[in-house]
Order: sequence, then C-alpha cells, then structure tokens
Amino acid sequence: MSDQAERLAQLYDQLVERLYKVRLEVEKTSEELDIDKEIERLVETEEELERVTREEAALLSQWMKRDLKDLRSHLASTEKGVKEWLAQETSMLSEQFMHWLRQVADPSLVDARTLQEDLDSREDPTLYHAGELAMAGLFACANCGKEIEVSYTHRLEPCHRCEERIFIRKTLDIQA
Repeated sequence: MSDQAERLAQLYDQLVERLYKVRLEVEKTSEELDIDKEIERLVETEEELERVTREEAALLSQWMKRDLKDLRSHLASTEKGVKEWLAQETSMLSEQFMHWLRQVADPSLVDARTLQEDLDSREDPTLYHAGELAMAGLFACANCGKEIEVSYTHRLEPCHRCEERIFIRKTLDIQA
C-alpha cells in the first residue's frame, strides 16, 4: 500500500474512534447526534489542520458514511452482528475498534425514520469501487467472483484476476 493510502487508512480509523468519543459525549446530554454531519465536521477539522487535502477529505467523508450506512442496513435487515458484516473473525481486529464501531453504528441509536430514508435512498449499497477505502472484510469481484480478504482498513485495488474495479462485500452466513 502506498504511503498516502496507508496514511488515509490510519486517519480513517482515527476518525471512527473520534466519532465514537463524540457519540459518548452527546449521549450525556439530551441532544441527538447527526452522524453524517459529525463525520463532515471531523473531516473538515482534518482539512483545516492541513492533514488532508480537500479531495482526500471528501473521499474520507464519503467512505465513512458509506461503511456506516452499510453496517446500519446490515444490522437492521439481518439482525446479525458486526462479525457477519465484516465476514471475518473479529479477533483479527482491535477489540477497542470493534467496540467503537458497534457503538457508532448501532441502529437503536439512530432515529428510525432517518434509517429508513437512508435505506430507501441507496442505489446499490453493496458496491465498493477500486481506489476507495474499505473497512476490513471479505469482498468479491463483481465480474469474476474472485474473493479478496482485507484484514484492516485498506484501499481496494482492482481485481487481480480480471482488473474489474467493482466489488461486493461478502457476509458470513451463520445459521442460528
């Protein structure tokens, strides 16, 4: 992974951590947290501090919103957990990171109407594109089906088999 991609992946994880801390602070008050606006605020701060360019800030914001939207959708529609969404053993990930992710994306913390609007407005929530950052998980090439396992936040590369640039996140099918 290039230095820029590695830097963005680390920043992505740090932003998820900060989002979790903000949610904890808001939880102490009677206010509601607008996750999308908070992501924008956190990313804008990074841009103001000149840690990212305007283009990088836009990408980070888009990727975080996409991943959290996808996780909320998965939790709401399947009643399965983060482990199934990631399609890998959660032991591969930091326990603290998993905790932050669960807390930020817990659909019970999101207004039901907003969640439904998010779900209704999505064109295709399963698509990931080469060049985008994605959280750890298992992805399948939309063209040839080759599976690519990503063990940490990472920039997706084109399929090594067919050069396709579109991927679908795979989830574990755990029988109860």
